Amino acid sequence: MALQQYILLCSQEEAGFRDKPGKRRDHYHTCYVLSGLSVCQHSNTKDADSPPLPRDVMGPYSNLLESVHPLYNVVLDKYYEAYEFFPRA
Repeated sequence: MALQQYILLCSQEEAGFRDKPGKRRDHYHTCYVLSGLSVCQHSNTKDADSPPLPRDVMGPYSNLLESVHPLYNVVLDKYYEAYEFFPRA
């Protein structure tokens, strides 16, 4: 919860996220900050199909982000779609 609080209070800027206070927002940090926020929100779920509890989301539950694959940095639906599409050696 502390990481979510830092992200929302210190990294958030209107229309994007930044690396740290004093820096400008950019697409790169917005992408990775949102991914980190999603991982934080979904880290206590036991099953990928079950949503996190409201206590695991900082602020209103409408702040909930889609779950992302922590290694590939894409939403899980797209990860599973690509996994099924591409043949494995």
